[in-house]
Amino acid sequence: MVGSLIHRPSSPTNPAVRRLLSYLKGGSTDKEDDKWREKAVKSLVKKLKKSKMLDELEKALSTADTHTECITILRSLDGRLQVS
Repeated sequence: MVGSLIHRPSSPTNPAVRRLLSYLKGGSTDKEDDKWREKAVKSLVKKLKKSKMLDELEKALSTADTHTECITILRSLDGRLQVS
């Protein structure tokens, strides 16, 4: 099931980030959580644009299709996913 877009006063301007945030399930009233989520999605979009996998991620989320391509996210050398 796809979550509904949670209205935020400072909604991101990047359409890809806005679309991916719309798939969040549940809502948070904590502004710090919202900021972190937005930063994490922005970082994810940046990484996936480089590998041309952003469209596949959006397709997988929007259709809930298990037959979409695998989406790989490269890790840093120390094994953590970096959110900048």
